[in-house]
Amino acid sequence: MNPRINYTLVGAFVVLLVLGGLFFISFMTRDSRNIDRLPYVTYFYDSVSGLNERAAVKYRGVPVGYVEKINLVNDPEERVRLILKLDKDLPIRSSTFATLQYQGITGLLFVELQSRSNLGELLTTSEKHPATIASQGSRLVEMTENIDLAIQNFNQLTQSLNSLTNQLGSLTNEGMQQQISSLLSSLEQLSNTTETRVNAFNPKVFEQLATNLSLSLSTSAEQLQLNLTTELQQIRKQLQNLTEDTQASTRLLSPLLLQAESLAEQFRLESNTWIRGNRSQSAGPGEQ
Repeated sequence: MNPRINYTLVGAFVVLLVLGGLFFISFMTRDSRNIDRLPYVTYFYDSVSGLNERAAVKYRGVPVGYVEKINLVNDPEERVRLILKLDKDLPIRSSTFATLQYQGITGLLFVELQSRSNLGELLTTSEKHPATIASQGSRLVEMTENIDLAIQNFNQLTQSLNSLTNQLGSLTNEGMQQQISSLLSSLEQLSNTTETRVNAFNPKVFEQLATNLSLSLSTSAEQLQLNLTTELQQIRKQLQNLTEDTQASTRLLSPLLLQAESLAEQFRLESNTWIRGNRSQSAGPGEQ
């Protein structure tokens, strides 16, 4: 027998055996539910850091699928789109929503599905038109973000305390202590001067001055009122006298006007007579 033919048969048999073993292992380990899973889409507005493709999807804590794809939607809101593969018999309703949850202490995320009620309408999905599942912010993720923010604020507070400590340390040097001592001495002198001025203040003098001023103002006001009253009375009397004089003058002018009118009429008549009397009549015929 040709030895080359034996080696060929042995090699072919080994290759077939290996391929058969790999096929058997893949057949035994493959998830038969992948054939019966349907696509769904959900959108998140928050960061999905820690969530990877093939991450688990659970419905009330029970694994029901996985995350098939993660991509960023090109829109103003910059949403993150997740394509989910879920079991075919899973009751996904309009009241179902998706949240992100942490898986243990690893920092990895998975998608948790919950339903507000069982009265919602079942969603219809397909490969071409996958149904959209509503999303909701995770309280745990929000808590983690709040903790991070609190840590940042704490770091800022620590820096502020360090700065305050440095400033207080600068107050302990000798030059600053002398300046503070000088300032305190000046404040003490000012306090003593103010106390002396306050003690020297005599309230009775100012009280008497206020009383005199009030009396002076009262007297001046009364005198001014009296003077104004006197002046007004004099003006009223002068107006009355002027009115009486005007009335008397009017009564005297009336006869004078009548006499003037009579004289004017008489003057007019006499002037006509004078004019006619002075004319020389021409001699008639035969009188010359």
